[in-house]
Amino acid sequence: MRYFRQALAMMREERLFSGIYIVGTALAIAFTMVMAVVYYIKLAPIYPEPNRARTVYFEGICIEADNGGMGQTPFSAKAYEDWFQKSPNIEYCSPTLLAAGTGKTLGRCHTFVVRGKDDYVDAIRNETSADFFKIYAYDFVSGRPFTQKEVEGEEAVCVISDGLSERLFGKGVDAVGKTVELAGSWNLRVVGVMRSGSQLTPDSYVDVIAPYTLFGLQMNVRYQGLYSIVATVSDDAHLQALKQELDDIAARTQQSHPEQLPMFGFGEGVKTKCVLTKGVETHPMHVLRTENRDSVFKVVTVWQLVKHYVGILFVLLFVPALNLCAIVAGRMERRSAEMAVRKTFGARRSTLLNQVVIENLVLTTIGGIIGLVLSWVAIYGLRREILGMFFDNSTLSTAPIVEGEMLFAPTLFIGAFVAILVLNMLAAVVPAWWSLRKPIVESMMEKR
Repeated sequence: MRYFRQALAMMREERLFSGIYIVGTALAIAFTMVMAVVYYIKLAPIYPEPNRARTVYFEGICIEADNGGMGQTPFSAKAYEDWFQKSPNIEYCSPTLLAAGTGKTLGRCHTFVVRGKDDYVDAIRNETSADFFKIYAYDFVSGRPFTQKEVEGEEAVCVISDGLSERLFGKGVDAVGKTVELAGSWNLRVVGVMRSGSQLTPDSYVDVIAPYTLFGLQMNVRYQGLYSIVATVSDDAHLQALKQELDDIAARTQQSHPEQLPMFGFGEGVKTKCVLTKGVETHPMHVLRTENRDSVFKVVTVWQLVKHYVGILFVLLFVPALNLCAIVAGRMERRSAEMAVRKTFGARRSTLLNQVVIENLVLTTIGGIIGLVLSWVAIYGLRREILGMFFDNSTLSTAPIVEGEMLFAPTLFIGAFVAILVLNMLAAVVPAWWSLRKPIVESMMEKR
């Protein structure tokens, strides 16, 4: 309590220093929290993606040539059924149009739903198996997800979001049992209405989900198609076993049924190799690749992940801490004579160091609280502008939904508190310890 009162007295006496310190800390914490929220949204288990830690993405078939050439293509429904659906190393898996992470507003994902004569509603569409609803845990406002029996029976059913339901049928109207007409004369019976997610989770943000078996199985006699595969595995051992399983499948398929694999013009006499594990990604790798707009077959390594996230942390936390450290060092130079006098009268170095740390912890805490509030105001009030810098703008048609769990998660609070402690330790302890090491005579001779 004595140190706390001394800290308040110091703030009143050195208002300029205190103000600069608090503003610097607030900005550092605000920028750090903005990035923490961004990557929390990207990486943490939030609605409707609670299984991110166990989710794996398979982007497609790669054909490598011995002359250095390479061709790539997504999977067909046949590839999903023959290679993935019954694998003992997979918990749940589904074909999906969304997991490639690029161009979602174009091509097959983008559709129109008929609302009336010459009246169409834009929508994001996906084609999946029933396992998709076990990988992504959507909350259902009414009805249910479609079943595997309905998928295998090619029944014309679908699940829609509550947002699309409201746009089509009006607020408060239960859409279960009604018909949704997709452009192209597809009439689908609604079996469930799910709570809309956020455009900030692009692998699961969707308006209409229908069984993949309804759409001609695109080129089902071959393994080349339009889908990525999303799956969950129980642990890393199963993931490694799955990769080995896919390597074996690729070798067998190339030997026994090469005509069913994609054909690329590499030239006469060029030997090729089918690879199914080239585009395998865990969720953090998937996020980093799509964030950098890289090709779906560009391999992201663990080392790249470490460099990427450590670099962000360094720029947003440690660089401001070094600036604050310089401010504290200058202040300690001015107080060196005071510290020398107190040491002369018997004050221990640890006592003086504790005082400096407490003083700076009070300032850092005030700045940290201001920074937290600033970050929440910025993320919510300017979410379209700020989050548009870190997410694919082509998927952010409107101001994205920022739910409470994205801003007020316990992990973020703990992270913010740790950030405050790190800032305090870096900014206060190092210069104070260095200054207090000086001999008493030298400190008393310092110019004030």
